[in-house]
Amino acid sequence: MEVAVEDLEKQMQKTDAKLDSLAVQVGNIENEIFSEDGTHIEVCTLLKSVNEVKNNYQNLHKEIQEVQGLQKELSSKLQGQLLLMQKKCNLLKEKLCIKLPDKQQTTNPPRLILSPTSSGQNTD
Repeated sequence: MEVAVEDLEKQMQKTDAKLDSLAVQVGNIENEIFSEDGTHIEVCTLLKSVNEVKNNYQNLHKEIQEVQGLQKELSSKLQGQLLLMQKKCNLLKEKLCIKLPDKQQTTNPPRLILSPTSSGQNTD
């Protein structure tokens, strides 16, 4: 179970890093389009950049779906373990509720009789 949680965390970190990268790419394209220095932007270069962002977005979308699948799988496993623990808890409760025989019905405990020799006094 711990391995599944670690895998999920790693996958989420990768996806988060790719999302950050995608945001940087979009920001760079915006800067190129809206730059005020009067530079000429080639349409072909712009299309390549937009296409690259689109492909990265599609890959990111697939990874997010994988993360969601891992989350569902982990959630299902946790629910299964919770049900198992509840059953064990109920079983233990039932075992504890079994009536023990009354103390009066059992044999009486032995009585101790103290004699001078058993009390620790020396009789010499």
